[in-house]
Amino acid sequence: MGMSLKSSFIQHLIKKYPDISAEVFDALVAEQLISPFQVTLSPEVLKNIQHQITQYWSLRDWGTSHLAEKYISLDLRKPKNFSACMSYDFHLNADNQLELIEINTNAAFLALGLELYDFYNIQNAVPFMEKDLLDMFMNELQLCGYASTENIGIVDSKPAEQRLYLEFLIYQQMFKRHGTAATIIDVADVTTSPQFLYNRYTDFYLQDEASKHLRSLFNSSQVNLSPQPWDYFLLADKQRLIDWNLQSDIEKPSSLLPVHDLALANKEEIWKDRKNLFFKPKNSFGSKQAYRGASISKSTFETVFADNFIAQQMSHPSEIEMVYDGIPTKYKFDLRCYAYQDKLQMIIARLYQGQTTNLRTAGGGFACVIIG
Repeated sequence: MGMSLKSSFIQHLIKKYPDISAEVFDALVAEQLISPFQVTLSPEVLKNIQHQITQYWSLRDWGTSHLAEKYISLDLRKPKNFSACMSYDFHLNADNQLELIEINTNAAFLALGLELYDFYNIQNAVPFMEKDLLDMFMNELQLCGYASTENIGIVDSKPAEQRLYLEFLIYQQMFKRHGTAATIIDVADVTTSPQFLYNRYTDFYLQDEASKHLRSLFNSSQVNLSPQPWDYFLLADKQRLIDWNLQSDIEKPSSLLPVHDLALANKEEIWKDRKNLFFKPKNSFGSKQAYRGASISKSTFETVFADNFIAQQMSHPSEIEMVYDGIPTKYKFDLRCYAYQDKLQMIIARLYQGQTTNLRTAGGGFACVIIG
């Protein structure tokens, strides 16, 4: 992202959020945060994205009755609300078909995504605006039994050190504009005020030592979380990819890739087939501890086999060629499709080079999607 693109995006944000200083924006907007390019998808792909999300939501419903026993063993309560700011992350394969990479119950960049579309003056593929984003949070508050004026906490571990801390500040200002006070809180400092927390913390089952206090407040209903552990269990825990492949009660989404549970798989067969596989832990997110089979060492393979890992059929990202700084340049991309309950809200493409979406590629970053 050239300085001019970064500066003009900051100018756009300053107009919308005058309470945040130019210095703060300058420090928090990464050079390669947003891409100068857009990704074009066909109307068929858009339709299919919504269809896939509806199917995964049906699998969530299936899980509420078929997997409830497993959840009980986690010793966490089942809340009445859903999860704000979720995403379904897809690749598009060579046949223009979607392949699910992962479901993410606390996806970043939804509020910033609104700003990205606004900045480029591009219409979001789905009618979704700031009011809709706030309505989602108000619905979550209501499901938890609060009034829409309830204070909101935005919680994470060391929030000011998070890569997208900027988005926390934007949510805070957005809520304030609509008459709701929002406090940014470190997970270590959570109390019963505010009682409703927009949860960006990635210890999804609140199992770490640092989560003990929050777990106790959550289990005793003194605080409510969105996103929350029950939705993580039903949709984002990688064990669900195994359960969904094994079940035959409802139709499997076409984007669901075959998966091996390494706790049960044949080690020799998996090692032989490793180049077609991607190894990831059941309870993690993004590229944390994920390994491409083509480059995994024998010792790492032994480790992942002993641990709580799955091996998913390799999914290759699409590539597009763009002219960056006068040079034809190839970028890989994935599609982050935000949804609340079973409704698609927004699609953002993430352009990158190398192995993972890294926000460090010149010309890469978060990008708008055009339907055409």
